[in-house]
Amino acid sequence: MFKKAGVLITAVACVSLGLVTSVGLSAASAASPPLVLEGNTGVTFTNNFNPYDSNSFCHEMSVCSLVYEPLFQFDTIKAGVVHPWLATAYQWSNGGKTLTFTIRSGVKWSNGAAFTPADVAATFNGVNDNAAANVNGLPPLASPATVNGNQVVLTYKTPEYSNIVAIAGDQLMVPSSFWTTFSPVATASVSNTQAIGTGPYVPTSYSSSVVDYSVNATYWGGTPAASEVQVLSVNTNANAATDLADGTLTWAGNDIANVNSIFVNKDKATNHTFFAPGNTVTLELNVTKAPLNNPKVREAISVGINRRVLGIKGESGYEKPATSLSGLILPNQAAYLGAQFRNDVRPTNDPAMVRKILTSAGYKKNRQGFYAKNGKEIKFTIEDPIAYSDYYADAQLMSSELRSEGIDATVYGVQASQWYTDSADGNFTSIEHWGNGGTDPYTQFSNWLDYTTSAPIGKSAVGDYGRYHNAAVQRDLSKLAATNPSDTAAVKAASLPLEKVVATTLPVIPLLYGATWCEYSTATYTGFPTPSNPYMDPAPGDPQMPYILMQLKRA
Repeated sequence: MFKKAGVLITAVACVSLGLVTSVGLSAASAASPPLVLEGNTGVTFTNNFNPYDSNSFCHEMSVCSLVYEPLFQFDTIKAGVVHPWLATAYQWSNGGKTLTFTIRSGVKWSNGAAFTPADVAATFNGVNDNAAANVNGLPPLASPATVNGNQVVLTYKTPEYSNIVAIAGDQLMVPSSFWTTFSPVATASVSNTQAIGTGPYVPTSYSSSVVDYSVNATYWGGTPAASEVQVLSVNTNANAATDLADGTLTWAGNDIANVNSIFVNKDKATNHTFFAPGNTVTLELNVTKAPLNNPKVREAISVGINRRVLGIKGESGYEKPATSLSGLILPNQAAYLGAQFRNDVRPTNDPAMVRKILTSAGYKKNRQGFYAKNGKEIKFTIEDPIAYSDYYADAQLMSSELRSEGIDATVYGVQASQWYTDSADGNFTSIEHWGNGGTDPYTQFSNWLDYTTSAPIGKSAVGDYGRYHNAAVQRDLSKLAATNPSDTAAVKAASLPLEKVVATTLPVIPLLYGATWCEYSTATYTGFPTPSNPYMDPAPGDPQMPYILMQLKRA
């Protein structure tokens, strides 16, 4: 990035997508084998391709971007790497309050209609005017998005530099007609025959066990190598392992225990994994509910968790224990970490410290052996999907540890669909959940702490599932959002107050550094991200999926 005349210019040029089109028409043919993928287990399929419905098939399976695309593709593995997509450039002005996109020409919707700047403006205005459709937690517009030739101008109330990934990278574009065709937008059912997008594929058939996609004949980026993509319904991570081993799945995103012996070692020439670091996994607490509204109780819970065991037994050694309570993704975001939060958490639990914290706070063990105060026990549940075998194992391990230390934590195993609903509605006491990742601290902090993305208990939230509400923290978030991400020292200074809040009051409890799960076979297609060529988040999910699919070639 560089500055000119007080305006921040982002160096994203209008370039031809040689990387995309080099896949070439010759690489694809009607006879190419299907690419079979799944990015989520335990999801009950519904014929709903609505990118704004958190309970839709495409949202729960994270495959909306097969049809709907963002303006830019951000490489969340390597900060600062941005690929023009439906837009060719963006520019900040007005101190970070105005964002101007230059929209790519020559793009068509899958029904043959032209993709225009008006569609982009309608998407942002529609999300702004329909709070329930704001699934990416976009900041509110100060005034409606406007079109100026081939440009779209967004104006915000406050500087929004740090929200660029959510705005330009996570928000998927829909036709202008979407907002009048479907109502209410956030809960409308969009069938496979109604899904119209700019993406490389269109859904051609639906069943409760497999959804088929074929190539979008009007796709602006060339012809993908795979003429057919199938999204497979898989009940559990164990079943995903079986499907990978027998060649049913091409590409999956699961934590699979003993994946090397089950999958990789079956054929080391074609079977691969790439578990890139991507987020901070936390125990997310509903801080509106006693006793979790007590910071001392939250501290005792944190001290009572053996993170090393979670990493080794729950996550099969694929995820490392958190070394800092700040919440930052380490070592990725070490440049922003305050020295006081470096190694401020033990990898193992400390029962003696649990006892000291709780007895100092007035808690005593009752006849059942659990800490209580004024007759009320420290009692809560850890809710996670049974199908997410790693998280479910983590929950069982935490429950066993905490109960042995006098904290009555029990496991509540549910279907994945219920977990998504309960998480958004705030109908839980605690959940283990991955962080939002991102290239800078704001992305995770805002997801955990920004109450403008939350909602009353019983109403669906897109962030701050734990219903944390702190006006001072809200001001700190705004300051971080207004900080130019190219200024590392300034980002660190703005991040430190938020690191302190998470580390010392624990509205979420950092547990592990979450892997971006990716298992893939190169028997039919090559070109996936690899440890030696980590060109993109490797998981089979939104919004990076179209970028990766356009890099693949027939084996």
